[in-house]
Amino acid sequence: MTIPFLTPIYEAFAWLLAIFYGLVPNLGASIILVTFVIMAALFPLTAKQARSMLEMQRVQPELKKLQAKYKGDRQKLNEEVMKFYQEHKINPLAGCLPLVVQMPIFVALFEVFRRAYAYVPESSSLYEAFCSDLSRDACADTEGFPRHLEFLSMDLSSSAVDTHASVAAAIPYFILVGLVVLTGFFQSRQSQRNAPNMNPQMAMITKVLPVFFGVISINFPSGLVLYFFVSNLWRLGQQEYILRHYAAARAKGTIDVKGAATDTKPSGGGLMGRLRAVSERSGVNEPEPPPEEPEAPPKPKRSGSRNRKRKR
Repeated sequence: MTIPFLTPIYEAFAWLLAIFYGLVPNLGASIILVTFVIMAALFPLTAKQARSMLEMQRVQPELKKLQAKYKGDRQKLNEEVMKFYQEHKINPLAGCLPLVVQMPIFVALFEVFRRAYAYVPESSSLYEAFCSDLSRDACADTEGFPRHLEFLSMDLSSSAVDTHASVAAAIPYFILVGLVVLTGFFQSRQSQRNAPNMNPQMAMITKVLPVFFGVISINFPSGLVLYFFVSNLWRLGQQEYILRHYAAARAKGTIDVKGAATDTKPSGGGLMGRLRAVSERSGVNEPEPPPEEPEAPPKPKRSGSRNRKRKR
């Protein structure tokens, strides 16, 4: 279903698709390149989402202490939790922003991959591949047009449950849907591995979500399913990179307990300076040196008796 106010987004994605098709005359390869561009543009948001998730997991023990302390006072608990978030510079809604931004992108891609000929520029080679020299209206009305462009023997405008020539012809579509479920499952495992304190409800959602996407992907154009698969692969690599970078930054002390950058200059020269810097980053206080023992008083000279013996 076409949403009128999203038409500029449809045309923007179709234009980008036509640009890549002009460089690589293959619709599947063009969709993959468009996916790379979209995911790269969303990288700052998804990176912020991943960091927010890690910070939320890190402070879970403190939040549980607050919940236990103010168990009978809901209002006071909410105030203390918000104060805690402000002190630690954590935005609990940061994880929702990428999902909100991606919703119109998802709707636009669904429409473009289903009816790309209706939005690509008529002067592009992609329009020529779809409609030859027909006008846009004639291309939509004439029997046999637009042409169905294939990728790995799949018509990218058809879904897995559409009518196919044979059972064997439908197999690639279901394989692609299976790859979406598999990569989604790997993402779920990756999230749970790096978030051991995840609450049970969120853990259940991350397990069910890949299956849900697999079910709905059966009815989507295979071009959109290809986008799901490639974006899942991108997110797997992206999240691994963010997790490693975040862990390395914390290990080096460039991120403090509140997630802010810290000064990494050595606190002194030599071995003691380096040990002091390590102890400050790890939160371990440097042991104080043992108190010095007082010096023993000098022994009194016993010269009197000896002098008397010498006089005798």
